This record gives sequence, structure tokens and C-alpha cells, in this order.
Amino acid sequence: MINQMFITFDQTQVVLDPQKPRIYVGRDAKLCALYTDDPSVSRQHAEIFSDSGNVYLTDLGSSNGTWVNGIPVRRLPVPVAPGQQIYIGRVPLIVGTTAQAAPAAGDGQRTMFAAPPEALNQYMQQRAALEVQPSHLPAGYHANSQGPQFQPGAVTSMPVSMTPAAAPTNAAPTNAQVVGLGGKAAPLPAEYAYRRQGSNSNGALLIALKSDTFANNAVIDGYLEYTALDNETINYITIELVEYHKKGPKNGHVWDRMLVRQGPWKSAKGDVLPMQFQLRVPAGTAVTGRDVNWELRGYVDINWAFDIEASSPIMMKNVDLEHVRDALGHLDYRIVELEPQALGQRYFGKFQPPPQLRSQWGVSDINLDIEYLGANLSIKMEVEKTSLFKFDKKIDFLFDLGVLRSASKADLAQHFQQYINQLMGK
Repeated sequence: MINQMFITFDQTQVVLDPQKPRIYVGRDAKLCALYTDDPSVSRQHAEIFSDSGNVYLTDLGSSNGTWVNGIPVRRLPVPVAPGQQIYIGRVPLIVGTTAQAAPAAGDGQRTMFAAPPEALNQYMQQRAALEVQPSHLPAGYHANSQGPQFQPGAVTSMPVSMTPAAAPTNAAPTNAQVVGLGGKAAPLPAEYAYRRQGSNSNGALLIALKSDTFANNAVIDGYLEYTALDNETINYITIELVEYHKKGPKNGHVWDRMLVRQGPWKSAKGDVLPMQFQLRVPAGTAVTGRDVNWELRGYVDINWAFDIEASSPIMMKNVDLEHVRDALGHLDYRIVELEPQALGQRYFGKFQPPPQLRSQWGVSDINLDIEYLGANLSIKMEVEKTSLFKFDKKIDFLFDLGVLRSASKADLAQHFQQYINQLMGK
């Protein structure tokens, strides 16, 4: 019995099998394993999954529709098999038991089949009032239900096999053919080197990351993998980006949260559910240090049983502060202290001029106050009262974050030098 199916879409191809029983199709390459830049395709257009020996396709509320043999797919999942004419918007999708041959180098053509786009447009208009009525639905679907239509527990039960409509005559694909069409298969949790797990008698939750170090204003891509160790009803699964500051909330501050899977659904013992997630890091993150720690916190809410939690410590850096540090270092100035404030996206610290200038100016340190203000970085410098200055001297200015991140070290150093000269009365 065949236990894998090759799904081809534009220049990408993936394999649907028991280890990866669900994929998304759309225009967003970060969210979808099968993707294209064709404007007729929505950002997250459709979902393909396997269940009980069948492959199903469902539309996710796209603008231009999903079509099987010229009939629109709407709310309910529709079984699909090799040989059918399937379009995601105006881009064909191919289901097969072997990898498709890659297009010739430099030909720049998409793999097409059946009706060309213009003929398909007319066909769609003639059949727009029709809707696919599937002869059978996957376990967990209820036509009259007002709740979520998809029950993930039914999809991930092992083993999963897929039976094609007709056996092809092509030879079995080699591993080198699996990717096909110059695309790439979606990553699996096993490919992510940084892994932390939490578990109890009800199940286990794995957090998998490619890296354990991230920077401000970045996107964290990772996987959650839920394994059922008992028969339970799952309400939802979430993942959070949490900052712990010595002077902040005891349970940390949640900067971003993603509802990875909405229930309720019933999971059976042995079910394995891999789920991709994305979290956005705020623009002005506090750097990991003696007062600050960061982690990803996963949570499985189980009805009438013990919930499952997992956490993965991560390191956080701030590239904007690194630019400021490097620019001052270029002038032989040294940042001696720069401490983040709790949840304020603000830093207080000080820097020292080189020894000859400290002696000449009669100062030891210059105070720094750095704060994120929308698309700008506010920097305030202050000289405290000394034998030279009988009063506090201050200067403040704004950096456009886009300019700060793209400017060279020498240009930033020159910019800082101008403000330091003004501050010191030069």
C-alpha cells in the first residue's frame, strides 16, 4: 500500500506522508510549504491533509477560489486523487504518487496541465454556482457543526496511508527526486536542532527551533509537536514569547502569542501533531543578561485533565544597540554600562570618552538614555556636574531606525561626533 503522495504546485513540491500529514498552499512562503507569487493565490489559500487512506483539499476562504475538476471547493473538505484537474486560484496543483520532473533550466515556464488559464476562466464562470459534494468526509467533520470543522486528532493517527485513483506506470522516485521542480520540501521538527520538551501522563509537547539566538524586530520560526499519551479532548495549543525581567512581572511579560491550533478536538493515544509557528520579536528588545531572560512557552489546554506545558530558553540580542556601541567604539568611546528597563523598550547607561578627553574636559562618564519611539530611536546624552560644568548639560536627538540599521559604522560615528561636540561646547 502506498503511504506517501507527492503534491506539486508551481515551482514547489512536497511529500504528504505519516510524518507530514498536513500542508498549506498559498502565496506566503513562510507559512506555506507549497507557494507561488501568482496574484490569483491568497496568502494562505488552501489546506491539504491525509486521513484514513485519503487525501483531502479544503479552501481557507480565498479570494479566487479552489477548483477540483472545474467545481469550486468551499467549506467542506473534498477528496482528491491523481488524475484530477485541480487549481488553486489560476495555478494548477498536481497530486501524484511519484515526483514530477523539474522544468528545463532557464525555460522560465510553470508546469501546466489541462485547460489554460483563459479557458479555465470561462469554465469557472459556467460552474460558479456549483459546489463539490464529497461522497465521504474525514473523521471529525460535521456538516451542521458551528464549531471548527477540522479535528486534527483524526488526521494524525498512525499509520496514515493514501490510495491513488489509478496506479501510475512511472518508476518509484529516488530521494533526489522528492523535492522536484526546483522547490523544497517543508521542514520537519527533526531538522530543528534546538529542542525542549514538557510532558505529563496525558501527552508531550516539543518546542523545536533552528537557532537559540534571536534579534529585535525578527521573526521566530519553529515547530511545536504534540504527542498524545492518552485519549483526551484538546481545547487549544498556544506558543508565547516571554521576557523575564528582574523588576518585571513574576510570570514574565508576553510580547507575542500565537494560537497554533484551535479546538476542541479528540486526540487518541499515539497521535502525533506537528505544527509550524511564527512569533514576532518586538523592535526594542531587552538584551539577555543578568537582569533579563527570554523563553518560548508552549501550552496545551486539555479538558478535564492536566494541561501540558513546555518552555525553551532563548538568547536575545539587540542589533540597534550594537550599531550604537560600534559607532562609539569607532571614536574610541567605551560603553561601560547599558541596562534595560523592565518592559519599557528603554535603556539607561553611560559611556566614557578616551582618557585624554576625560582629563581635558574634566568628566568621567557621559550618561545615556536610549528609548524606542515608533520608527525612531531617541538618544539623550547628559554630562553631570563636574569641576568644568557647574550645571548639567544635555542634548537629545532622534535616529530613524531604517537609517540607523543601514548606515556604515563610519557614518554613524561621524553623526555621534557632531552631537558630542555640541554637548561639550566644541
